[in-house]
Amino acid sequence: MDTSAHLEGVSSGRKKRRTIPIVDARFQWKYTLIITALGAGITAIMGAFLFRAHNDNTRLLDLDANPQLTEQVVHGDQIFLLYLIVLVVVMGLALGFWGLVVTHRVSGPLYVIARYFGELADGRYPDLRPLRKHDELQDFFGSFEDAVTGLRSRDEASLTLIDEALERVRVIEPSARLDAAVAALTKVRRTLVDSIGGERR
Repeated sequence: MDTSAHLEGVSSGRKKRRTIPIVDARFQWKYTLIITALGAGITAIMGAFLFRAHNDNTRLLDLDANPQLTEQVVHGDQIFLLYLIVLVVVMGLALGFWGLVVTHRVSGPLYVIARYFGELADGRYPDLRPLRKHDELQDFFGSFEDAVTGLRSRDEASLTLIDEALERVRVIEPSARLDAAVAALTKVRRTLVDSIGGERR
């Protein structure tokens, strides 16, 4: 899967106001449909068993002698079945919405982290911002944040050492060897400055 293309697609989708919380459609719809199918399926199966038991109990009654009562029981059975169907539909809709919300709380942080990985791959440290309050993967994001902060601190320390070395080298009388060393250090320094962000004198 082309990560850059995926991120571009998600980024362009995020510019539009979403009526439902979709960040990664493939992931979210897949698991939402699984959750919905399982929940509605189990509810339908258990409801069918309940309806069958209700009918079995009804058959134990002697209703042949009272047609009016039989009609009322049949009407009651129809209402019971209607309520059961409504329950399955409402359960499916509720689980579908809940599945989208929960998967959004996972796919949202994954989208953010993927974007940060893209910046790292481009040689820059990302401007890390905390996840939303209800997002999942808080511990994972905290570990990722610690790793990025540690790498950035290491490069900042290296940049400081290079600056000190350059200052010492520049006061020495120029020579071809020193010029090559200065050029190499300057190149490494430029790379570190670009990755850390900002500009240092």
